[in-house]
Order: sequence, then structure tokens, then C-alpha cells
Amino acid sequence: MKIIFFLTIIVIISLCFNRVSWTFSKGTIYQFSNPNVITNNYIDGWISSKVYKECQFYIQIRDQQQKHIKKPLTIRTKDIKISPLKQDYIKFTKYSKSPQYPYSKWECSNTSNTDFARSGEYCILSNIYYNSATDEYYFYPNPSEKKLRTKFTAPQHTIDLILINDTNFFQTFNLTAILTQPTFVAAPPDANYAHGFLEMLGPRFWTIAECQYHASYINPDKIQIYYPTELLKAGSENWANYKRRSDGTYDLTRDWELMIQSMESSYPLLTYASFNKTNIMFSYMIFPGFKMSRSASWGYNYPYRKYATYPMPTQNYRRAYLANSEWILYHFDLQSKFEFTNIQRQLQNTQRTERIPVCNEKCASKRVKNSSTDDFTGEWIVVLNRAGVGRREIPNADALVQGLLDAFPDHSNPYLRVWPKQFNFDKSLYQTVRMARSIRLLIGVHGAGLSNAMFMRPGAVLFEINPYGCQALSFNFRRWAEVFNLQHALYVPTVGEGGKQDESCDREGPTTVHVKDVVDEVKNLLKNELEYRTGYVKRALDIMTDLSIVDYPPKGYEKLLA
Repeated sequence: MKIIFFLTIIVIISLCFNRVSWTFSKGTIYQFSNPNVITNNYIDGWISSKVYKECQFYIQIRDQQQKHIKKPLTIRTKDIKISPLKQDYIKFTKYSKSPQYPYSKWECSNTSNTDFARSGEYCILSNIYYNSATDEYYFYPNPSEKKLRTKFTAPQHTIDLILINDTNFFQTFNLTAILTQPTFVAAPPDANYAHGFLEMLGPRFWTIAECQYHASYINPDKIQIYYPTELLKAGSENWANYKRRSDGTYDLTRDWELMIQSMESSYPLLTYASFNKTNIMFSYMIFPGFKMSRSASWGYNYPYRKYATYPMPTQNYRRAYLANSEWILYHFDLQSKFEFTNIQRQLQNTQRTERIPVCNEKCASKRVKNSSTDDFTGEWIVVLNRAGVGRREIPNADALVQGLLDAFPDHSNPYLRVWPKQFNFDKSLYQTVRMARSIRLLIGVHGAGLSNAMFMRPGAVLFEINPYGCQALSFNFRRWAEVFNLQHALYVPTVGEGGKQDESCDREGPTTVHVKDVVDEVKNLLKNELEYRTGYVKRALDIMTDLSIVDYPPKGYEKLLA
């Protein structure tokens, strides 16, 4: 009885002073409202053991499926080399009095976009003739074919085919070359990183992967990218991103586009201007439908952008973009979003929960003097800022970083640390992806840099900051957070710069934050991240393994791109 009495007294004292944590069976740590520690009180391990096993199984299957795909990139620290491009995509045709001109054919497949009537399909066409001098495409139908069609949608515009009804046409056509590799009719990405990378390259991956019947990856040996007329003619600024080679193919000048292109195609980029006013034949052309059928799922229209956007089924976007981000991580030899660090695995194996020390008053810093900011551990709180740019900037970003360092001073903590200075993503896509994969909570003003949240792990936190009066700006990154299975938070100051109090939105202006408010919100977000982590990982994993929401190749072309 005395023992029970003394234990009861100890528990009461612990509750009163609000400072004690207890360890019970399996090493699980239960906190009694301790404000100095953020912990998860109901999961034994990093996540639930059932979901952890599902993650391990997914990674094994992913690696098994993709191991036959030769990676075009060689990664050596910061040095990245791309394998030489293949040149066997053209068959030159010598003039003959009786050349063979095969009939043209087409077949389309429904896409998972069933809500948008204008583009609920993508099509594969074979034996399409092209006069590059006049920019005209010709379709030569079999006389017995009753199914005729002359319009097919490509990104940004419709391509019209001219029917050939007279074989005498070929007497003057003078076919000089045949493009033997299947050609994907695409469009140059937008000059803006966020819109170009997410809105155009993401949907391109989606379409190529699904028409190849792979759903989660691309075989770059089976596809050549082709840019037709409309967008390159419409905007001269696009040409600045492409450099013509002596053979008529094009080099890409932007690092991020070059890296992505190499993951999608082993062949040089072609445009409508590649063929020097000669006549060619495309053995296979893939028309992915109108661009916006597979574009950003904002659910909002930018009134000043040339091409409108449309809300699409979120489940489809989650599947497509999770697969795309996994594919990019795989090519950069970086861990899957569903892979865990050694410390996380240790917690999982010992069934211990994570404890994040928090300083609410004055605490001694435990920063590791020799720690390198190049150490991407997967556990960083990061303040993203365009320092010195003068637009969409946090003027007091240094004070915010210091406030976070004061709140989380324990850099010996193996679970979570604060990046010790303002951060901006590297121009190298590899370094950008590598860092984004290592961020657990990203704080930044609305802008292109937040697009890299695509590579953050499910359940991680995207903390968006918008200028005073600009609450509505959060529609797109809030939507992207939903697509990427991230937690999203928004901070908008109560008063604008210089005491501004009208409701007008200066989206390009600076945003000074109240440091204590942001730091307190970060503490709360981390607590939520711990408690909701398993659910976010589980949902992302279920979407990745759900093949009921993907497209399939048109009938008769299943083996063409396999």
C-alpha cells in the first residue's frame, strides 16, 4: 500500500509541474502535456507498422519493375553527365520510281479525364506525311477504310490533316526521310518554372507513361519529343531556350528542362523547323489531346494567362504527380518518398515514437559546430527566401531563422533541425530535388520555389506566406499540397507593409512576418505532422498502387511502346 501511495504522489507532482515524461512497455514515450517536447502519443514507431511494411513492399516492387530501364544520368556529387543521345531515329529514303507509301491509320484511347469533353482521349497515328516547307500534314487512307478523321489535338492547338485521295500526289512529294521512332507531339514548357515544370512536364510524363502501359515510369528508348508549330511561332522568347544543332535537332539550354527531357527520351529534340523544308514521314505520332486536359488542377482561371486552366479530378493528379516525382527521384539516385532514414527505421524497429525538443524560454544552443549545410538528412525546417530580389521577399527572414533556431536549438537532435540560414533553391535541378526531398517543413512566400514541394514526402508541411490582402493567392499551392499529399498552412500578416490596411493585393511586394506568430504556428504544425503522418503516407501509397485510375494504350498499339 505504501508503494502505491508514493507512486500516486509522484504522478500528481509530475502533472502539477508539467515537466515529466514516462516510458512504458515497448519504449513508447507518453507525455503529460509537456510544452518542451513535441511527441506523438499513439503510434509505436515512425508510422504504423502495417503502413511501414506496405512502404517496404512498394519500394521492392518499384525497383524490380524499373531495373531494366537504363538511367541516362550519371550522378557524381554535383557533377551530372547525360548519356550520349541515340541517332537511329531517321531512316533516309533514296529516290525510287516505285517507292512504298504505306496507308495512314489512327486509333484513340479514352483518358482518365472524363469531365472535359473536348479532350477525353489521346491518339496514336501511323504513317503521317509532312511537308516541312508548307507546314502541312497529310493522311493517306486505305480506300476501304470508312473511319476518317482529319483533326487531332496537340498541346496548345489542333493539327489538321489533309486527306490524300489521289496516288498521283506522291509523284511530286519526294519523300526524303522516315522518322522511325514514335514521336510525341508536345509543347515547350512555360518560361515560368512553376507553370512550365508542373503544368506541362508533369502532364507530359503522365501521358507518355500511360500510353506505354507502364503507368509509373517511362521507357525513354521508345519516345522522341517533337514540338510542332504553334507555340514556337507564337512566342519568340521560346526560341531562347533551344539551340539548333547542325543536324536540325535542338539542345535545351535550361538545366531543369534538359534533365527532365533526358528522363523522357533518349533521342534529340525535334521541332517543325528541323527538316529543312524537306518532306518526311512520321511512322508514329502520339497526340496527347488538348494541353489543359492534363494540366494544373488549380480549379481557378488566371484571367491574364494565354491558356485557361480547368479543375480536374484530384485523385488522377495525385497518381500522376506522385509517379512523376518518384521517377525523377529514381533517376537522381535519391531515395523514394516512401523510404526512411536510418534513425526512422531504428524508431520503427524499436517501436519508439519521435520526440522533438522545443525551447519555450531561454535555452542553450546545441548546434553542432562542424555540421555542414550540405548534409541533406531529410529532416530540415527551411525558410525559403529570395534575398535581395526585391519581390515576393521576406525582409526579416534572418530574424525568422533565428527565431526558429531559438525554438529548436538542439542540432544534436537526430530527428529534426533548422537550416541555419535563409535558403534558396540551387539552379541545378539535381541539387533542388535533393534538398526538397530532405525538407520536412518548408516556409516560403507564394512563388515558383514552392513548386519544389513536389519532391517533399507525404505528410510533410508546406507553410505558405502571402502578402497582406493576398489570401486568395493560396488557391494553387493549397491545391498542389492536396495533390502531393502534403499538409498546408497559410500565413498572411494582419497589416501590410508600411501600415497598409486596404484590401488590395500587391502579390509582388515584400512581406514582413511576425516572428513569434510564425514560430508558434510551426510548433503546432509539427505536432500535427507527427499525429497525421501515417494517414498521409497511407493515402499517398494507396494512390500510387491504384491502377484503376490510369490510362492504357489505344487498341492495336499495346506493344509498340512497351
